[in-house]
Amino acid sequence: MTVTELTTIQNPAYLFEFIHEQSFKEYRCVLNNISTATPRFDEFVLIDGVDVNFDYNGYYIYNIYEQQSPGNLDPNNTVSMVETGRAEVIELDSPSNEYDSPIYFNIYEQ
Repeated sequence: MTVTELTTIQNPAYLFEFIHEQSFKEYRCVLNNISTATPRFDEFVLIDGVDVNFDYNGYYIYNIYEQQSPGNLDPNNTVSMVETGRAEVIELDSPSNEYDSPIYFNIYEQ
């Protein structure tokens, strides 16, 4: 991401808005820029289940807004949009459970 190049205010908080492409459900959170190389790129950490709770895997349209307030979640109350794009949310594969047990065949006669 390169939000710094379009940011117009000092020490902004960034409002992230994610819109699921099929359900159109919206998710919002405020994240801090943790990048140390802002002339080249901006880095943010988003943790599903902590910062936002995505209900669906799949593709999302994202919009990033600059703002003064670290708690505002309304895009209408921000200064301006600094980036828009497309993101994919995927669920990490969980390890499968494998059981190694002997198989016994029983024969019952009458």
